[in-house]
Amino acid sequence: MFKNLFMAGLAAIVVPAFAAEWMTDLDAAKTKAAAENKAVLVDFTGSDWCGYCIRLKKAVFDTPEFDAYAADKFILVEIDVPNDVKRVGGPEQFAKNQALCQQYQVSGFPTIMVLNADNQVLGGFVGGQPNLAATQKPLDAALENGKKLAAAQTLQGVDKAKALMEVYTSLPSDMQGLATNLLQEVEALDTENVTGIQNLAREKAILKQFEKELKACGRDADKALALVNSTLPKVTANNREALLELKFMILRSKIETLSKKAETLEDIAAIKALMQQSIDCLPAKYRKEAEANLEKEFANPAALLSELKAQRK
Repeated sequence: MFKNLFMAGLAAIVVPAFAAEWMTDLDAAKTKAAAENKAVLVDFTGSDWCGYCIRLKKAVFDTPEFDAYAADKFILVEIDVPNDVKRVGGPEQFAKNQALCQQYQVSGFPTIMVLNADNQVLGGFVGGQPNLAATQKPLDAALENGKKLAAAQTLQGVDKAKALMEVYTSLPSDMQGLATNLLQEVEALDTENVTGIQNLAREKAILKQFEKELKACGRDADKALALVNSTLPKVTANNREALLELKFMILRSKIETLSKKAETLEDIAAIKALMQQSIDCLPAKYRKEAEANLEKEFANPAALLSELKAQRK
């Protein structure tokens, strides 16, 4: 009994001593990473309001297993934007953290980003992960990108361009915007378009024009939908997926609007057609089940119309 109590007390003393250190100064972390030949893992978090952030910290980052995994690979940094600014020392540090979120184009929490000591994004993920194994997969991919990027610096000409393009295309699509320097270097090295860099540049121009025209659509869902449809054939897989998600949201908005004012069976048919279009936006593995549910929901159009009318009373 006394031995068990002694060991428990010893564990309480020893375990915290080996807990991972999370820095809050990103510049200092990059300096330390350069000195120790490590990558920088940045956790952009909302520590007191973001449920996914809180669960990720508890299930992964606060575990000894993560400490052991990260110890020889990463310098760890937490960039926190909590509701209670006292958690980060006050308004000044909170404002700095907000500015960093903008600088690194953080659009959701948590965002876990891996950088090298030169501030080049290597990868990461957005959103929660259930355990270390799921977290480790994108982090290992980011570390592999770091190795590829370092190896690319030993190459020249088109060979270097190919290696840099491989790193760029393997980045998560929502982090590629932070790697425009890679594209610029590839473009300078690859004047013959061996890597397809010129095609990528054309696609970026198409998307820039798309964003401009989409803003001009305002709340006109029909114009926005027509714009998405005309742009889809012009883009490659990653951007096509993003456009399909946007198309899905536009269609759902049109469905909701029409459902609120449906008066005839023709309106019900129009709603069904819109729902079919939205199903076509889904990944193929989900479509069969969605189509079966659609047929079941619209098996009796007259009853569905009555139900919609009743909901408005």
